[in-house]
Amino acid sequence: MAEQRETYKGREIVVRTGEDAPAEGAAGLEAARAERAGGEAVDVRIDGKNVFVIKNSSGSYIASGFAFDPQPSPMELARKIIDYREAGR
Repeated sequence: MAEQRETYKGREIVVRTGEDAPAEGAAGLEAARAERAGGEAVDVRIDGKNVFVIKNSSGSYIASGFAFDPQPSPMELARKIIDYREAGR
């Protein structure tokens, strides 16, 4: 999948999945761990900061450190994280 970019509420979201996800550095290690655990590696960055996200076995996306319901796409998950942070939770 190609890289997706979006600006949401003034925040830049960058989503990369599959072969476009990083293979080096800390993000690459997280991606490898996700794949070994049976999930799909997803690289999500909000304002340049990495958010650890995997695609679970039901096809939904979840983020480490956030107790949200799984979301149907990594972009929707990133929007939900931005909304959560803006609410000051």
